Amino acid sequence: MVRFLVLGLGFIATHVAEGLSKVGQVTVTYRSLSGVKGVYADLLRGMVELVRVNPTVDRDLLASLVKNSDTVINLIGVLSGSEATLREAHVAVPELLASLIAKQSPSTMLIHVSASNVMGPVGSFITEEPRHCEGARPSNLYEETKCLGERVVYSTWLSSGFPMAIVRPTLVYGRYAAHSQFMQMFNVARLGVVPMLKVRVMTISAVKLTELFARLHADRPRGLYMYATECEPVPISRFIEDMAKALSRRIVKVPVPNQLLKLALPSDIKPLYRYVGVTYDCGRMRSMVSGLRFMDEEVYENALFIKRLREMHIHGD
Repeated sequence: MVRFLVLGLGFIATHVAEGLSKVGQVTVTYRSLSGVKGVYADLLRGMVELVRVNPTVDRDLLASLVKNSDTVINLIGVLSGSEATLREAHVAVPELLASLIAKQSPSTMLIHVSASNVMGPVGSFITEEPRHCEGARPSNLYEETKCLGERVVYSTWLSSGFPMAIVRPTLVYGRYAAHSQFMQMFNVARLGVVPMLKVRVMTISAVKLTELFARLHADRPRGLYMYATECEPVPISRFIEDMAKALSRRIVKVPVPNQLLKLALPSDIKPLYRYVGVTYDCGRMRSMVSGLRFMDEEVYENALFIKRLREMHIHGD
């Protein structure tokens, strides 16, 4: 039986664990089950093994979990917080994972999930750089720590050669999403108002991201780094319209200046506004996963999931 270790319970991990449980044995780690994390755990119980782990503290337990896994998928990350919090999540954890694999289980594959903005604002069309992280210009602490995390994983791979892939997803969406931007879109959608913004973003569904992870597990590349994205940018208004339809709202479309979107964004999301209009190369993703498209049905289900969270008085991740 194939064994997967998924680190960092959250909405993406829930999709990934649910999908991979159909082809193997899945263990998911968590630090807390408060709020929506408890809902995710309930969804996964009976399907996967859930283990409480603080990676930088419970090192012996983490080492044992890694050693007994065929593929490790690192989804630990934070959008904001203190410098110490960002460095622990984005640098210390991937460095520890890469070191454990290199030293004790070099046949284990590491899939390290980074971010599409890891290189910083380097242009309006971004493709994989010829040499890893060459030309990176991180513009804030989030980007800086994401870049450092990639560098420590890549340098450890260079010295030991274990199967490894770095995945840089664009905006990930899916039926279990509960991050602040999706909660905010839901709030607008339930009013039946669809702001017609001239704002488009690159996206990837958690469904297709899971398919990519399954393919990487099967192929076991060494030293791969790639963007995980659909091929066409999606209007933000499409998310809101899909949610409004799922909630059976009568839709009123209202033209809104783009600048108002920036003002309305949650503080932890505001730095991402600079990537509105940026296009990422989908070539590698398209070569590995078939049927890349925007999945409206996942957004419909997401609206219903958020509605259930609200009824449970849970306000997101």
